[in-house]
Amino acid sequence: MAIEGQYVPVGSSDGAFGEVYDRGYQHYEGSRLGRGHAVHALTTYSMRRALGSKKSWTAKVVPALMYVAAGLMVVIPLGIRAFLDDASVVEYWDYFFSIFVVLGVFVATIAPEMLCNDRSENVLTLYFSRAITRMDYLIAKLVGTALLTLTITLVPMVVYWLGRQLLEDSPLSAMKDNAGDLWRVVVMSLVTAFYLGSVALMISSFTGRKSIAVAVIIVAFLVVSIFSLTLTEVVTDQDVLPYLAILNPLRLVGEFSYGLFGQTMEDTEFGKPLSVWAYAGAMLGTVVFCCGVMYWRYVPAD
Repeated sequence: MAIEGQYVPVGSSDGAFGEVYDRGYQHYEGSRLGRGHAVHALTTYSMRRALGSKKSWTAKVVPALMYVAAGLMVVIPLGIRAFLDDASVVEYWDYFFSIFVVLGVFVATIAPEMLCNDRSENVLTLYFSRAITRMDYLIAKLVGTALLTLTITLVPMVVYWLGRQLLEDSPLSAMKDNAGDLWRVVVMSLVTAFYLGSVALMISSFTGRKSIAVAVIIVAFLVVSIFSLTLTEVVTDQDVLPYLAILNPLRLVGEFSYGLFGQTMEDTEFGKPLSVWAYAGAMLGTVVFCCGVMYWRYVPAD
């Protein structure tokens, strides 16, 4: 045994005996950053991992392609408008509707990276043994997914809005007159990011294999969209048709973006549009439902 740093053997027989060493362990006296810092660290780590940080170049291909596609949909119209004053430009509400495929693929790529690796590598118990709770873990993953999605929705649209104002004869006056479009862009981007992100994360929470999660997310968007379109051919009640748009992610995002800017979609497959607040409520309700499912998955009864 150890007495004041000195080693003394326990027992005098030739058999096995125990040994105790005084290693001088001390209590941690540094700053304790707490749960908030732990959640922030997990969020940033998850975002970097979803984008393929510290991985091979193949893990970065799909996110990079999605960023290029989103950027081209902004740069090309601005370039045309810069050389042709009379050229028609893509409106803000059309951007959200036309970018949905890129958004869907992007979310289907990053969401499984947020959850599946932790399940397959069996590190969840390690996370939950630290400062964060299971709810903190889910919040960090949802916020990380939404923030990355905003880089596809909000960032390009803010650049597009700013570019359009700078191409006017009086940029400062144009910014002041069109400030209402900017806050609508922000609201649309935030709601869409959390809506798509929560759905993709909910699906990813049921498997530890990324390839399966990616495939299921994409197929789910396609199947639900096709199913809702099929119902429009069967349902003849004009009062019911508008509610079928809620089942269609593409149509729901489109109706919300058009309604938020005071516009109406030209086709009438889903009948007369509902109030923009009805579509907003449906998207936020989906977020709450998906969070509830993930809570059930990750916060089991002890």
